[in-house]
Amino acid sequence: MSTEVPNKKKKGIPPSAEEIEARRKQKQFEVIPEGMTKSEWKRQLKQKKWEETKEQYREFQREKKRLQRQRRKERNKQEAEEEEENYHQAKKPSRLPRNQIPTGVTFVMDCDFDDLMNRREIVSMSNQISRCYSAMRHCKYDVGLKITSFNKTLKERFDKDVSQYKLWKGIELNSEQSVEDLINDENRSKFVYLTADTDEEITELLPDHTYIIGGIVDKNRHKELCLNKAKKLGLKVGKLPIGKYIDMNGRHVLATSHVYELCCKWFENDKDWSQAFNEVLPPRKVKGKVDADGTVTIESEDVEESKDTTPSEVPV
Repeated sequence: MSTEVPNKKKKGIPPSAEEIEARRKQKQFEVIPEGMTKSEWKRQLKQKKWEETKEQYREFQREKKRLQRQRRKERNKQEAEEEEENYHQAKKPSRLPRNQIPTGVTFVMDCDFDDLMNRREIVSMSNQISRCYSAMRHCKYDVGLKITSFNKTLKERFDKDVSQYKLWKGIELNSEQSVEDLINDENRSKFVYLTADTDEEITELLPDHTYIIGGIVDKNRHKELCLNKAKKLGLKVGKLPIGKYIDMNGRHVLATSHVYELCCKWFENDKDWSQAFNEVLPPRKVKGKVDADGTVTIESEDVEESKDTTPSEVPV
């Protein structure tokens, strides 16, 4: 059985106006040989035309493939050059600032959620903490970072696979201290728990204030977790102005590391959220996973948070 698709025209060289006119005149004088059907006569004419033009057609195809190879080669060369340029930009060693500019702002990562995460999520959380530490060390501004409730499974992950954390400088890793231990009646008004479950947007980071980030990766399983903890502790809540700079409808959830990186970049870009978002989450690299309830989990293509790898190139 023939596999040829009926009535599908084969690609080739389109006939010129002169050829079309010549064919029209030829048909006027065509005489079907005696004893031959019209369809057989057409088939022979078609075969004859093919024999006469097949070299021309093959040359056309060869030239077409040559141009395709040339375009592909040029495209590959351009992509290689762009990739090399991006590689050198990414790998270009950056000196750690000697004297960071004080901000009076502190961030606390509340890691009291070990029991709510599986192994892959614990790995992701440890990778995000490493990214936050790297951002803190490279920032021109002193954006304080404390990790509370650093114990149980998360600490075991660090002790086993990220043991260089013991050499980290300028970060507080508290295994005995929890968020509750930092708060009292006198300083309670200076604490803000960041959560996606609020309409209160933070327009600026205030000196002498502490901003708490929920240290959890749960793929949005535990709704209003940080909001409920803030209510329990009697704390103010807020969220970064994500909706103004990321064009996605719904409730926006950022990765823990993105929150801290955005705040560092906010200081470095003269307190401009637009520039901060463009550097940390440029539109070309942003993708959003939409849950059934409309929640948008913001992800970045250049970060594989759940990959079970040991963070590298983290300054100590």
